[in-house]
Amino acid sequence: MNKTEKRRVALLGLVGIAAGFAIAGCVETRITGVILEEDIYDRNLMVPFVRGINSELHDSMRDFSGVWWYVGSATDDFNNDGLSSSGEEILEYRNYSDRPGDWPWTQIHEAAWAGYYGVTILDDVFGDESPSHPLTARSWLISGWAERMMGELFCESVYTYGPGAGPLMGPNDHFDGSRTVQIDSIMRRSVNAMRNALAVAEAAVASGAAIPDGDVRIFDPQRIAYAAHGGIAQAAMLMGDWDLAVQHAAQVPDDFILYSHSDPVVEQNGWFDVSFQNDDFTLWNTPVHRVFQDDPRAPWIKCGEWRSDTLRTVHGSSGDIRDTGRCDFAVGYGGEFRAESNRMPLYGSLKSEIPGLLTRPDGETGEDADFPMVRGTEMLLIRAEKALMDGDLGQFANLVNQGRAVYGMDPIETPATAGALEYPNALDDAWSILDGERYTLMHLEGRRYADMRRWQHPYIAERHVINTRVSDENGPSRVVYCMPIAQIECDSNPNLTCPGVN
Repeated sequence: MNKTEKRRVALLGLVGIAAGFAIAGCVETRITGVILEEDIYDRNLMVPFVRGINSELHDSMRDFSGVWWYVGSATDDFNNDGLSSSGEEILEYRNYSDRPGDWPWTQIHEAAWAGYYGVTILDDVFGDESPSHPLTARSWLISGWAERMMGELFCESVYTYGPGAGPLMGPNDHFDGSRTVQIDSIMRRSVNAMRNALAVAEAAVASGAAIPDGDVRIFDPQRIAYAAHGGIAQAAMLMGDWDLAVQHAAQVPDDFILYSHSDPVVEQNGWFDVSFQNDDFTLWNTPVHRVFQDDPRAPWIKCGEWRSDTLRTVHGSSGDIRDTGRCDFAVGYGGEFRAESNRMPLYGSLKSEIPGLLTRPDGETGEDADFPMVRGTEMLLIRAEKALMDGDLGQFANLVNQGRAVYGMDPIETPATAGALEYPNALDDAWSILDGERYTLMHLEGRRYADMRRWQHPYIAERHVINTRVSDENGPSRVVYCMPIAQIECDSNPNLTCPGVN
């Protein structure tokens, strides 16, 4: 990912696609083909332009091999059979016998760059209006989210962005393609982008700026401001700046959610495709199945079930599993009821948000509302973790219960001790409760890796596995908490010498 021109063509090509769907109020206007850079400087194109930028981020999440799939395969988010092409590659990552090829490295970089580049274009097009325009705020937000996702997934990164992309490693640093940067630097770049998003969004609110295209979901400056506060809190927590994290987490309403929303006409939902129209993974035997099956924050549905308790085994056979009839074609799931090469029952996630079956707290449903990026309830857990670190178990319980109340859940009792992380999780002390709350709230959203790394989680440290067949065939996982730089960077960057991973 070293050639700016290649990125520019890819982004502008996407604008050409998105523009055909996105210009509201212009039913006879349809833009086809690739928009050249010299033609993009047009106010009428800025809404579809930023929608295209938004899709760059969404692409990192939605695909079969999106961020959620990589993270889930390497953690306890789901039970991966390892037999699909993506599954086989991920097993290599799980054992770190090889690097990822290019995905999602390339797409996350593309999304971050697209946001930064978008700000540059918007500044040129809107001039003095840009620092208070919701489109500029959303572009900064996209870059901040992409940077955060990069730091959550990868052990280190290499930056190749141009002017205006934010600090590399420090105020006096310059780009050096032979150097890698660590997670702290990645998160500081995320904070930088989020601070810019916040400043622009607040200026837009203060000036009474109109919501572009009337799209409250994506372009409402007040929602962007809340999301930017949340983004700062997320990144600050991951780089250990707890005062900054708590300060901004407290600014987000408890029931707030902002998604990565993308146009349902041009985007598909990878969760839905893999959960119910394929059998590449199941939630059976995961913590969300064993402990949290009644939790509204992590809804799931049993498509198949063991015929009897005596047949309940991780090495089952197709005859051991019966069809519950809950996932037939009439519901739209594709009729699958067995997973893991027909050896396990298929338990799928309703986080694919099939309309009518699941409604988020903000009332939004559909395949364009499928990847939450910032929640007020996550902000409460950030504050609860800080209270736990300070030894205030009463405040810890209060904040956890404040979040559970958003979902109509019963409160927890104040734990007797802070305790420690454990696996399997007994939920009998503050740290295990926090682990369970974060796991459940952000299940299948590509966030689990980062928590496991910063906590040195026993699931990885003690080499636990969900699927013993995969472990038996491929060997135990090594103690790893993040992915190495992708092979595409090693191949295309002549200045970088990639260290070995074997």
